[in-house]
Amino acid sequence: MNVVKDLKKDIPQWTIGVASIIGTREYQQDYVYCCSCDNGLLGVVCDGMGGLDGGELASSTAAEALGEAFAGRDIRLPVPEFLKEQAVRINDQVLALTGKNGKPLRAGTTMVAVVADGGKLYWLSIGDSRIYIIRGEEMSQVNREHNYRLTLQESLRSGLITQEQYEAEEKRGRADALISYLGISRLNLMDINRAPLEMMDGDMVLLCSDGLFKSLNDSQIKALVKDNDIDMDIAADRLCQMALSKRRGGQDNTSVLLLQYHKTE
Repeated sequence: MNVVKDLKKDIPQWTIGVASIIGTREYQQDYVYCCSCDNGLLGVVCDGMGGLDGGELASSTAAEALGEAFAGRDIRLPVPEFLKEQAVRINDQVLALTGKNGKPLRAGTTMVAVVADGGKLYWLSIGDSRIYIIRGEEMSQVNREHNYRLTLQESLRSGLITQEQYEAEEKRGRADALISYLGISRLNLMDINRAPLEMMDGDMVLLCSDGLFKSLNDSQIKALVKDNDIDMDIAADRLCQMALSKRRGGQDNTSVLLLQYHKTE
């Protein structure tokens, strides 16, 4: 099973929807984890790399390790510091994974995670999965993708390469190559918001693997969520099924975690 909902405590401010499909791939390497406890609400989407013996184990190991740490975390430690510490620890844990032959698996996984503390939202991003915030008729991506394209964009902005050089690198088809993920030899790149996002009544938070946004554009994603926002599970399922219907030459594993905030007095 690649979807875990461990809701030990009722969190009335939040409703949750989850969906995941294998697509046309041979293996399911995505892993979705959601848990609630006295420490609040945690949502995680991981997209593994390395085949059945690698990517699947990497993504499940990472997600469950963060969930276990969250349940036992010291609430005196600020959430951003908790997320940073855990990212480093989990990276080492994924890096140390071995196969049945005892040799390193050399697997990895992306991770996007959110921690909801009442109406305050913190997030962690490593790799190229995405986090969106949908507020009213607006949808915005809050994280950036840690791929070679990011390096190219920074080089272009700083004048180290020209527009022509940037476009030439894009055409070579390597721009999507990850430059950060859990399981890398040294984790230097992660994004965490230090100041929490203040949620408004009705806000929705969407975490997804790249199988979604490489099949549907942002306008399509927003429209599907808004059309089905009465039920988060239905909205999540519709996103995955629509991504599958739009596949061109094969559909990647696709996973969605949707959270909606309800302000309480």
